[in-house]
This record gives sequence, C-alpha cells and structure tokens, in this order.
Amino acid sequence: MKHNYILLLLPAILWSCSGKPLNVKIVGSDASQLMIVDEAKVSDTRDIRLSDIASDFRVVRFDNREEALFRPGMLSFSDNYIIAGKEPVKLFDRDGRYICDVGAIGNGPGEYPIGAYDVLIDEEGGQIYVAGFNNKINSYDLQGNFTGEAKIGRKLNKGKLFKNADATISTVQLCFSEQDDNQFVAATFPTSMNDTDTVSYVFSPYLVANLVDDTGATVGFNNEIFSYRCTDTPTFHTTFNDTLYNYNAEANRLEAVYTLDMDIERKDGAFFVYYDLPHHMLTYIVGGANKGKIMVDKSTREAWRVGKCINDFFFNLDGWGWSMHDGYVYGIYEPLELKSRLEDAIADGKIGSEHHEAVERFMTTLHLIDNNVMIVAKLRS
Repeated sequence: MKHNYILLLLPAILWSCSGKPLNVKIVGSDASQLMIVDEAKVSDTRDIRLSDIASDFRVVRFDNREEALFRPGMLSFSDNYIIAGKEPVKLFDRDGRYICDVGAIGNGPGEYPIGAYDVLIDEEGGQIYVAGFNNKINSYDLQGNFTGEAKIGRKLNKGKLFKNADATISTVQLCFSEQDDNQFVAATFPTSMNDTDTVSYVFSPYLVANLVDDTGATVGFNNEIFSYRCTDTPTFHTTFNDTLYNYNAEANRLEAVYTLDMDIERKDGAFFVYYDLPHHMLTYIVGGANKGKIMVDKSTREAWRVGKCINDFFFNLDGWGWSMHDGYVYGIYEPLELKSRLEDAIADGKIGSEHHEAVERFMTTLHLIDNNVMIVAKLRS
C-alpha cells in the first residue's frame, strides 16, 4: 500500500543547552532535534588531524589488469569490499583485487543507462544495489550476478540508497515541480519486492526544485543531492536547500536535523555540503567570499572553523581535501597525478623536510601504466 506524508515541522522553540557555546542552538524535543549553527558566531579555529576522526589507515593499489581499470570518482565501501567506477560498476576486495564487473551499460535486464549514480553494498545480505538514471534499482550478488530489480514505479532523479535495520531499502531523490506523476522525495521498499504497491513514498514541499527555468532551459539536474552514509542515520541534503534531513523510514517521515545559518551577504552565492559523521557534523562552505569548513562536536555542541586538514598518517600532508563515504575517509588518484601532487606539496612546503626521503621512496612506486591508488582510513565510530 502506498503512503504519502508531508514533512512534520518541529516545534518552534529555540533554546541553547546550559553551559554550551551560543553558536549552536537546538529546535525541538529530545525525540526530534534540529541543530542550528550560527555561522557569524563561530570564531574559534582549530586544525584537524586525520587521526582525530579516523584510524586503520592504508594505501590501496587497485588491480592492474585491463578489466579492472576505472576512472577515479566516488567510491562505495563495506568491511571487505570496494565499489569503484560507474561505466560499468566494478567490484574489488578491500585490498584492491578485482573481482568482477557489476552489471553493464544499457537498457536490458541487469543493465543501467548512462551509468550508476549510487551503489550500496549490503555485505551482510550478500547483495549490491545500483541506482541508475531510470525508474529501477538493480540488485546483484557479490559475484556480480544479476538477481533482480526493484521497480519503484516512478522516475528516479539522481537517487541515493540506504539499507534500513529491517532489511528494507530506501532511496531519496531530486523532486521537480513539473513532474506531477513523480512527486516524492524519499521511498522505501522491501528487498524482495516485485510489486510497486508495497512502496511507501514521502513528499515535502521544502525539497522541490524547478526542472525548467523561465527561459525554458532544463536546469533542474544542475542541482545535486548529497548523502554519504557515514552513520546509521540516512541523512541527505540538496544544493537548493540548506538543511540536512533524516529519512525516518520506519515512520515514513522526513526530519530536519542540522543546518548552518549564514547571513545572505556573507553566503555570497555559496552552497553547503554536509558530512554527518559518527561524532561530528562537518560543513563545507563551497564558493563565495567566505568559503571554508565548520565542524561541530555532536556531544558537546561546540562549533569551530577548520584550519589545516593534516593527514598525519601520510607524511603529515597538509591541504588536501578528504572524501567520505560509507564510514571511510579517502582520496583516489591516478598514479602520475598522485606523484605530481606530492612533488607540488614538497615544493610548496606542505610536507616537512623530515618526510622528504620517505616521500621520494613512495613516488618511485607510482607508474604510468598502473591502476588508481587510494589512501583510505576508517572513521572512528
């Protein structure tokens, strides 16, 4: 049976925890809280070391066989597997050994057009779920064999996937005002489903964008929907809405959980990228005159601006961005790109002289014909 819900608004009661900094406030009750960070009042600046938030650092060199090659991009992880590539999706073990392709580009059974937008590894259930640019989500076993498709009954616009505690799968997507037959933001379905009557949908007017602008140009897909699955909570946000939401699949409800409150002049056209981490909320302010990063400790509700990001596992490297997905922090590079970046880091003083000899030895292992190299650590939970 299909269900549709509108976002339940939190009570309009604003309070600040006793003894906590005034730059972080809470709306709501203990059962449903929205954390609001006042950007203008965040004055403290601290450096972050990768070891502060992660452990089990490794360098992974992906299999060099021709069938294992892929272009660097967003990766998906489980304890023992890595998904890389989109055209097609490729499955590796945690050490980078190639296992198989997962599906293929196309419109037939087990195929996905254009490429994969999101991939979810359900290692416990022995399944891989691939959301493509269409109205189906394909499933495969851990040997890459096609096991079925979940027809959610509606078009999926840049869908992101989650596994729920009850073994159902949820998806969130971009919702466009012009698509009258596709008015949903999130949906949940059983993994064994073969009937769209078992799908539960949820809609929110706050998470609807225009597909076409006033000139008739298609602009809706210029927006993005972000979700990094770094906690057990299925949180997501979009480029056109400054709030991070939790999709409560059990209640089939969207819940606002976090936002950065930034003055429109200071925002200066920027957008936010939120990382919901096990112990912190990390905000990237992308673009504008006041770009940067703000981190919040979830337990103490302290907020500060991030100064240097130092990889103290990897030559104390300063200044490289970190990608995060499925509970891992990583960077993925073509070998010569990584070598060039390390040479530039030495030249720019981003790597101390005490590490130069070790860096030079490491660079001799990077070769043009090799597959990609990943530096990765597991977020502390």
